[in-house]
Amino acid sequence: MSDDLFRRAHAVREHAYAPYSAYKVGAAIRGAAGGIHVGANVENAAYPQGQCAEAAAIGAMIAAGETRIAEVAVIGTGKALCTPCGGCRQRLREFAAEEVKIHLCGARGIRKTVTLGELLPLSFGPAHLGAKTAELSADAAEVIRARAPKLKPRAVLILGSGLGPVADAIEGAVSIPYEDLPGFPQPSIAGHAGRLVLGRLGGVAVAAMQGRVHLYEGSSADAMAGPLRLFRRLGAKTLIVTNAAGGLREDWLPGSFMAIADQINLTGRNPLTGPNDEAVGPRFPDMSEAYDRKLRRAWKAAAKQARVVLHEGVYLAVPGPSYETPAEIRAFRQLGADAVGMSTVLEVIAARHAGYRCAGLSIITNLAAGLSQAPLDHREVVAAGRNGAGRLVRLLAAFLDETGG
Repeated sequence: MSDDLFRRAHAVREHAYAPYSAYKVGAAIRGAAGGIHVGANVENAAYPQGQCAEAAAIGAMIAAGETRIAEVAVIGTGKALCTPCGGCRQRLREFAAEEVKIHLCGARGIRKTVTLGELLPLSFGPAHLGAKTAELSADAAEVIRARAPKLKPRAVLILGSGLGPVADAIEGAVSIPYEDLPGFPQPSIAGHAGRLVLGRLGGVAVAAMQGRVHLYEGSSADAMAGPLRLFRRLGAKTLIVTNAAGGLREDWLPGSFMAIADQINLTGRNPLTGPNDEAVGPRFPDMSEAYDRKLRRAWKAAAKQARVVLHEGVYLAVPGPSYETPAEIRAFRQLGADAVGMSTVLEVIAARHAGYRCAGLSIITNLAAGLSQAPLDHREVVAAGRNGAGRLVRLLAAFLDETGG
């Protein structure tokens, strides 16, 4: 009967009315007398108020004259499991015993079966609808432990546009697609593969994020905070952020590197907005040394060892996705910026809040608007990042060898 429940829930989901969230849910309930009753979610202009699929199915069951539930199937939209919300769990409990089975379904069938009594720990919340969240499901940590049981990352590496090939140099690599990690943000931009690569680089155990999400993709300001906090709980202490950036110094050639000494946040956003979790970090974290002084010195020693030209400067971030105008670049130079991009600063704020030591590196992929006659093109940014990946591997390996993670 469970497969029949799945088919009925899947079919009714297509009739859901969800114009505000675009998140359709279907539910099918088998009553104790054997009847199957279905329902879909219905939203209205007061979203998120409306009617859940489970509530609609319960209403259909009551209207048919049944009052006891024997089995339930629920299917949402997307890859994350959709579990009944708190209100619907209470509604289900009115008509079902704790041992009643709840089947959580995906596009191809039943993916997980739990009892009503087990539902409470299985959270389903704003993250699955694309809303603000700072924490990841514990399931992501379990996936990481299962795939790489002997590796405890000491450093987290975020690879920017075109820099994903750096992950190919990681020894003993275990690759996990973000889609296999519940709650991980999914990049949609070229040059960001969306994979987590675990292994060793420069003799140090690392977790390399092969791609990040950006504000201009529609992600929340704290989208990257969840993975960073997860790795912190797994024992990581150092964050190394990399990015592709436009150079504001005419004497810095495209393809050169800049160790980030400080940052300017012009995104208008902050990942710590909202209630603070004191277990993660303080309400007002100090940013006077966003990029660790000792790690900045280590960049210089690593550059000498790797025979790589390395500048040092200030990174300024804007939300994007449009490139900056020449007038904006002139203003940024007046503010003291040496490179400009569309990432990194929010990640470093979240990381410092969580207690990480932070180190940052930009590859100067092009001269910013007004400093060159050539128009700006993301394809050239990605290509420049890939061309510099080999030198970046040498620099990162030397840096990790110098710092020990």
